[in-house]
Amino acid sequence: MQIQKFNHNADPRKIIAAIEKDGAVIVEGALTGEDLDLLDRETTQLLDQVDKCQGIFHGFETKRVGGLIAKSRISQKMATDPIVLDVMDHFLLPNCSEYQINLTQLISIGPEEKQQILHPDEGLFPYEHSREHQSMINVMWAVDDFTKENGATRVVPGSHAWDRDRTALPEEITQAEMPRGSYLIYLGSTVHGGGANQTNSYRRGIVMSYCLGWLRQAENQYLSVPKEIARTLPERLQRLLGYFVHKPNLGAVDGNDPIWLLQGKAEKTSFKDFMTTEAQALLDMHYSNEDSASWSDLKKDVA
Repeated sequence: MQIQKFNHNADPRKIIAAIEKDGAVIVEGALTGEDLDLLDRETTQLLDQVDKCQGIFHGFETKRVGGLIAKSRISQKMATDPIVLDVMDHFLLPNCSEYQINLTQLISIGPEEKQQILHPDEGLFPYEHSREHQSMINVMWAVDDFTKENGATRVVPGSHAWDRDRTALPEEITQAEMPRGSYLIYLGSTVHGGGANQTNSYRRGIVMSYCLGWLRQAENQYLSVPKEIARTLPERLQRLLGYFVHKPNLGAVDGNDPIWLLQGKAEKTSFKDFMTTEAQALLDMHYSNEDSASWSDLKKDVA
């Protein structure tokens, strides 16, 4: 099965439907012209500063750079791509009050790098995952053309709906071939892995991962992106980095929303409530008639 492809101006609802069906989709033409030129320059400079990885999972002929929001101007635009955020809204918001960036990583697969083991990424979070809900979603951006020969990401379409102990057959595995400036969106439950690079050149890609707002991020964004830089970013990106209180009351600083502290707007003397609509209704019921309600009356998951 091949991965469905759409242009960046396609109806987001069709892209979401394809992801629901196959667990992955390719969107072409997301970056063009000057944006692509900037992406090429920034990634080249970053990769020149690092050595090859030294791990069987991360590779021995592969270079990686994390913390891209602080290091790359174009990555800030990529992180807030409107179609990407439409997809995250659809799949993640039903299970959290706000989602966040899980990690940002530049990956350059070198010649003779072996193919990575096929795996889903949701195992990063050690709890029992439901096939009906997603904990995380990845976006792999093509800095260079992705081809079979240079190690385009291997994907198993439909595997997001499989039993966890099922192994992909060779004919069920495809590769995300796409031109530079495109991206592959794949669910955290979709089986995938980096391909083997059989060329003489490095193949660059950037993965940006998003997860539920109540999970710990794979990449510590508060240290990866210094506050001096975080303060200069648009508020939407600040919140994606994790500067928010996940309702009810997760992630506050002295009872305040951390984004207020970042922006210098916090009221330092008083704690605030950060409640879901359902939790607030329960509290209102209780305090209007003391002891008339209990937390167990809250039918909907308050997370």
